[in-house]
Amino acid sequence: MPVRRPLLFLFLLLVFAAPALAQIPGLTTPQPAAAAPAASAIPPDPLGRETPRGALLGFIKEAQEERYARAVEYFQPSTSRRRRSEQDDEELAAQLLTILNQKFAGALELTSRDPLGRLDDGLLADQEKIVGGLGASDKFPIQLVRVENEQGRKLWYFSRATLDRVPEMYDSLTFPGIEKQIPQTLVTHRFLFMPLWQWLALVIFLPVALLGGRLITMVSAFVINQSRKARSKPPLAPQRFFEVDPITLTIAIVSHYIFVGYIGTSLLYRLYYRHIVWIFLAFDFYWILTRITRAISARIGASFTKRGMLAERSIVSLVRRFTEVSIFLLVTLLVLRSLGVDVSTALAGVGIGGLALGLGAQKTFENMFGGVSILFDKVVQVGDPCSINNQAGVVEDIGLRSTRLRTGERTLLSIPNGIMASAVLENLRFRDKFLCQQTIRLRYDLSPDHVRYVLGRIQDLLIEDPKVEDSSARVRLLRFAEYALEVEIYCYILEPEFTAYLGTQEQLLLKILDTIEKAGAVVALPTQTTFVTQDAWIDPQKAKSAEAAVEKARDPGVPGPRVVPPSD
Repeated sequence: MPVRRPLLFLFLLLVFAAPALAQIPGLTTPQPAAAAPAASAIPPDPLGRETPRGALLGFIKEAQEERYARAVEYFQPSTSRRRRSEQDDEELAAQLLTILNQKFAGALELTSRDPLGRLDDGLLADQEKIVGGLGASDKFPIQLVRVENEQGRKLWYFSRATLDRVPEMYDSLTFPGIEKQIPQTLVTHRFLFMPLWQWLALVIFLPVALLGGRLITMVSAFVINQSRKARSKPPLAPQRFFEVDPITLTIAIVSHYIFVGYIGTSLLYRLYYRHIVWIFLAFDFYWILTRITRAISARIGASFTKRGMLAERSIVSLVRRFTEVSIFLLVTLLVLRSLGVDVSTALAGVGIGGLALGLGAQKTFENMFGGVSILFDKVVQVGDPCSINNQAGVVEDIGLRSTRLRTGERTLLSIPNGIMASAVLENLRFRDKFLCQQTIRLRYDLSPDHVRYVLGRIQDLLIEDPKVEDSSARVRLLRFAEYALEVEIYCYILEPEFTAYLGTQEQLLLKILDTIEKAGAVVALPTQTTFVTQDAWIDPQKAKSAEAAVEKARDPGVPGPRVVPPSD
C-alpha cells in the first residue's frame, strides 16, 4: 500500500509525543504531592515521597544517576539497634535498582498517585504493593510503607521487609553474572547512566527482530498459500523478502520490547521506550486497519461492478475513506491518552473548534458535501466518460474534496466537488447511440435524375445497414452551394461505445463512397472550371417556349401568367 498516510500519521504522533511526555507527572523528575494549604506549617517533601508513585520514581531517578546517598533516603528508617553503614546502604540501593530494572514488568503509571495509596488492594492501611512487579506467589514482594518522619510528615518508603531480601534476590539474577564474562569496558563505561553493552544490545537486536518477524510472516504466508491451493483458491499476492508489512513490524516491535526488559535495561528508560513503542504500535495498528478496510472495500466494489452498480461502488470508496479518517482520529486520541495527555479538555473544545473550523473551512465542507451529493444523486460514477465545463475525460476517482478526471491527453484533472455540484456536466455513459451527420458535395453537371438516383442508392444503403437506425435515417438534397450540390446524410449509429461507433461510421462512409462511384457520380472539389464549347447553353426549343410564355403574360387579353414590367 502507499505509505504516505501511515508516515503522516506517525509524524503527527511523534510531534505530539514531546509535549505528551512532558505532561506525565513524575516522568523526568520526582513530583511532590499537592501543596499543603497556606495555613499549614509543614512544607512539602523535597524528594516527593508524599505518594507511592513519587517515592518509586524518585528512588529510580536518584539511583539511576548514581546518587546513592539520596537514593538511600527512600528506604524505611531502621528501628533496630544495629545500623548498616552508609556504604552498605548505597550498595543495597544499587542492587535494588538492578532488581527493579530486570524484574519489574508492569507500567509505572499504575502506581498510585494518591497520598493515602490504594485502599482497595486488600493490604493494610499505609501499605502499598508495586503493581506489575513480582507476582503475589514470588518470594520477593516489593512493598512500600507510609511512615511518619521526625517532622511529623507521613511519607512513603521501601519497607524494611523488602530491603532485607534484596541481597538474596540480587544474587539470583542472571545478568550480573553475564557482565563478568563480557569486556569490563562495556560494563563500567556508561552512556546516559546505562552500560554500553546494553546500548549495543538494543541496536544489534533491531535488525534481528525485523529479520525474525519477516521469517515468521513468510512462513505463515507459505502455510496459508498451501492451504488455499488445497482448496483450489488463488494464492496470496507474493511479497519481496525485504518488503516491510504491518505484521512483520508488529512482531519486530513486540519482540524488541520483550528483549529490552529481558536484558535488564533501566526502568526509567523503559518508561520512555514504552511510550515510543506505543506510538509505533498505534501506527502499525492504523496500517493494519487501513489494509483490512481497503481489502473489504475492494471486494465489495468488485461485486458491485459485476452487477453494474457503479454508484454503490463509488459510495463504498467514500465510506472507506471516511472510516480511515475516523480510525486515525480515534487511534490518535487513544495514544495521547496513554501518554498522559488529558484528551477530555481537547474534546470539550471540539464545539468551539468546530465552529471556528466551519467558518474557516467552508470550501472544504462544500467540497465534501458536494462529493456526497454527486455519489448519492448518481450524476457521475467512477469510470464514466463525461464532459465537465467543456473538459472531457474519464472519471478515475471521486474523493472527499475533489473528483479526478483522466483527459484525452492522459493528464489528471482535479475538479473540486463544490464546482462539480454546480457545473454543467454531460455524462456520456448513458448514450445508447451516436449521431452521424455528414455533408456530401456533388458536382453541378449531374442531371436531376442522376441526382435522384444517387440519393436513392444512399438511402437504400442506410436502410440495409443493421447498425443504422431506420426511423431516423434520411438523405436529402440540402442546398445549392457555391460550387456544388450539398447532400446531407443524417442517421443514428446503434453503438453505445465511442470506439465501436468510430469503426461502424468508418465502414458506412466507405460504403457510401463505393455507392457514389458505382452510380457514376463524382464528389465535387472546391475548384473553378472553365468550359470552352461551341454548343449553346440553352435548348432552342425550350427558349422559344419561354419567350412565347413571356409574350402571353404581357398581353392582358391572353390567359396565362402575368409578368409585371419593372417600374422606372
